[in-house]
Amino acid sequence: MAAHGYAVAAPQLEEVLVTAQKRSESTQDTPVAITGMTADSLEKFGFANANDISAQVPNMQVSGPYGDVQPIFSIRGVSMSDYSSIQASPIGVYSDEAYMGAVYTHGMNFFDVERLEVLRGPQGTLYGKNTTGGAINIITKTPEIDDGFHAKIKLGMGNYGSTKGDLSMEGTLIEQRLAARLAYSFSRNDGYMENKLGGPNLSSVDFQGARLTLNWDINNRWNNVLKLTRGENDSLANASRNEPRADLRGTGLVGGIVGGVSELLGGLIYLDDSSGFIDYTGYSRSSRNLDTYEVEDNFTGPLIVNSDMLVNKLEWVGDSLTFTSVTTLSQSDYYQKQNTDGSPEELLEVIWSVETDAFSQDLRVASEFGGPVNFIAGLYYAEEEMDMNNIFEIFGTPPDLRDAIASPGTTGFYPYLLDFGGGQQKMITDKKSYAAYSQLRIDVSARLGIDIGLRYTIDKIKLPYFNISRQDYDGNPRGTWLPGNTSPYDEPFVPLNLAGDAGIIEFDYFLTQLLAGEITLDDILKTINVGYTTGPYTTDSFYLPPAKEKEWTGKIGADYRFNDSLMVYASYSKGYRAGSYNSGVYYRERDFDDAYARPEYIDAYEIGFKSDFFNQRARINSALFFYDYKDQQFINVVGVSNFLENAGGSQIAGLEAEMMFAVTESLIVSGGFGYLDTEYTELSLSDTETLNNSGDELDLSGNQLISAPEFSGNISIDWDLLNVDAGYLSLNVNANYQDLQWYSAYNDDGGYENIKQDAYALINSRLTWRGNLKDYSISIWGKNLTQEEYDSYAINLQAGFGYDYFQPGQPMTFGIDVSYGF
Repeated sequence: MAAHGYAVAAPQLEEVLVTAQKRSESTQDTPVAITGMTADSLEKFGFANANDISAQVPNMQVSGPYGDVQPIFSIRGVSMSDYSSIQASPIGVYSDEAYMGAVYTHGMNFFDVERLEVLRGPQGTLYGKNTTGGAINIITKTPEIDDGFHAKIKLGMGNYGSTKGDLSMEGTLIEQRLAARLAYSFSRNDGYMENKLGGPNLSSVDFQGARLTLNWDINNRWNNVLKLTRGENDSLANASRNEPRADLRGTGLVGGIVGGVSELLGGLIYLDDSSGFIDYTGYSRSSRNLDTYEVEDNFTGPLIVNSDMLVNKLEWVGDSLTFTSVTTLSQSDYYQKQNTDGSPEELLEVIWSVETDAFSQDLRVASEFGGPVNFIAGLYYAEEEMDMNNIFEIFGTPPDLRDAIASPGTTGFYPYLLDFGGGQQKMITDKKSYAAYSQLRIDVSARLGIDIGLRYTIDKIKLPYFNISRQDYDGNPRGTWLPGNTSPYDEPFVPLNLAGDAGIIEFDYFLTQLLAGEITLDDILKTINVGYTTGPYTTDSFYLPPAKEKEWTGKIGADYRFNDSLMVYASYSKGYRAGSYNSGVYYRERDFDDAYARPEYIDAYEIGFKSDFFNQRARINSALFFYDYKDQQFINVVGVSNFLENAGGSQIAGLEAEMMFAVTESLIVSGGFGYLDTEYTELSLSDTETLNNSGDELDLSGNQLISAPEFSGNISIDWDLLNVDAGYLSLNVNANYQDLQWYSAYNDDGGYENIKQDAYALINSRLTWRGNLKDYSISIWGKNLTQEEYDSYAINLQAGFGYDYFQPGQPMTFGIDVSYGF
């Protein structure tokens, strides 16, 4: 929609060209909801990573639970609430037209950027990959042939030991034929989460990336652009905050009241000065006097990502047709050592790792007949193999006996948690996608245009290997759940309960259920068949049949231009995201329908307008939209299990507007506004508060969607404070606001009332002196200047572990940048 960026001291707003529809055109002539950001505007905003994008795009949220390299995008309430590293996002991320499937690489290519484009709404008739939520296009810089030699260096430093730099050089290697560009970027800091147990700070950054670009004019018809990108991240992972929820208030078991009982029981009761809440090991963060950016962490380690990508774009330009081939090869790997319990105890510790190999080929033809009818048509093929190997360990610290008072239903779990060990989850997925797509443009008149798009997709998904096994704390095998669990229970063990549902100290509940006739023979047998549900250890694979999906999707739209300054448009599009095998942890062989999340679909309706007025000194773009969302995929955590599930149905209605005003030649004000009205129309999930009855469900119809705040907004002020012969001094102040948003579909049901972020605003600023020739600049900048404390991600882990998990957002940061170029 709105275009950010402008020529310095210009009386008119700059026209920003985008290629969102595979043609170079102004954002104001593109009848879709799109935000285009130029390199100049990105520098003005102090753009540093993917998390900064949402600050300038309405109805967009970005969370980074695993650091800058793995952002989770949400656009118009369409989000990926799945923290798994092997699922595809509903928001497509493209780097120089190459689809980046591995979500843990989505933050690896945001350097040496020429332009960013954010498209809102389903994509598919112009893009290689189907997406339901939108697309983010990263267009990196390409050298011009016969444009001389250019070089630029930018260095910066800031608080938390931050250092960063961008270096680039480009020039012509063969006149009229070949130009090259080499770019290198690094960003490091010491981390903003202080570990009170000692050692380095956590939540650090240590990224470096390099890109070689070759632009080859083969002849006057053929051009080839080759881009080789290498990215490396070797930081310390994000620390998490543990907010305990096991309630001991009124029990007399808080602090020193129980005297020497702790010693008598070998330390299985942990005395503390808490406010009355503990997790299931007895840890109480509230007793430790920790602030938001302090933790006591015994496990968090490295977050390592390596990414190699080759993108080759070969193009033949004829008089009326252009043929384009985009070939992509990529290899990447990911490793993270995460202390998920956020404590000094050994409650829940996870090592995530995955390797990905991907290839894609996009072939298309675009016409430029000079008449009223033109088209784009293409064929797309992609394959991706992901090899996941996750290891989780639980209750290395035995559970606190006081949990039996706070949560009586947990008592039957205790014998099996004393030496549970952990699990190893190995999964290999093989995905192939074939598609034919096209979009027809008909200019009915000089004012009226119609777009008709159609796509046919075949997705094939295989699960060559899947194994979940139990191991001890030293990594020695103890048995296998998948394949191997022959019990009827999809649980790691059958707890020592009375008739299945009642904890061993809940005898009154047992009698009530018995007298009411609610206890069956199967329930009695469950009391007898207690213990771990693993079979003998094996490295064999659990078999699930392959999945094959065929789907037609498309778009139809019309736009009408009243004059050069006002265009209105309307469209309908159908979005689709392929299904996926459940990459969560479960413990019993499942039928295909229970082990595979169905595809998700969106029917999207949109009307909007784009306008320039006051002699192109003002711009307002706006859109009104409605989505009918079916089978949305998301992760649901239940006890010590997590599942990729489908919501039956949901609806999204919304409004957004972007505005820009050249108030004077030296002052430009821009802003955006978003409104969302979202609800699940059909959704039932397990009641995690009734731990021993997996059949209990909550009707969540009417709840808001995940990461879908009702209101969001942003504002940016660019002011040239001083303009003299030597140069000019400019100030940018920008702010963005996010309303209350839920991080779970439960909203405030079932004990999830804290899994949210209340409304907050972030204010940033940048003061820059630029030389008159733009050959050098000096900037002083700050982000989150009001030191707002907020959470960017949260999960309810009460049922299995007695706490809520939070990822705090970044604190105030500030620094100085210096650049020089020629």
